[in-house]
Amino acid sequence: MKRSWLILSVSLCLCSSLHAGITPKLAKRAIVGEAAGAPYIVKVGIGCAIRNRGTLHGVYGVNAKHNATEPDWVWNDAGRAWRESALKDITNGADHFGNADDVRKGTFEGMTLTVVLGTGKNATYFFKA
Repeated sequence: MKRSWLILSVSLCLCSSLHAGITPKLAKRAIVGEAAGAPYIVKVGIGCAIRNRGTLHGVYGVNAKHNATEPDWVWNDAGRAWRESALKDITNGADHFGNADDVRKGTFEGMTLTVVLGTGKNATYFFKA
């Protein structure tokens, strides 16, 4: 019994330290900045990829200028998507994401495509490094 509590405690510490620098507020900023106009499922996917990455380094949406003008419902969606991304990884372990232009430019060369969420110009490609 003591061993199982020790394992659980160590696991919880590792998980919380992995995302220590990613507050819900910063996660929402990143999701809004990256996917404000995208379908909700894409927002959840962005949350999953951020969790898998364990850092916001390289996530440009955190400082996107349009964040300042997005309506409340977009922020609410982002918060809900961040919470939902903790329940199930719909990206199959992806830690990078981008659009069709990023794929054409070879941004993800050497990475494994795990899933595409959304359609048309709102399609977001998820990759695992």
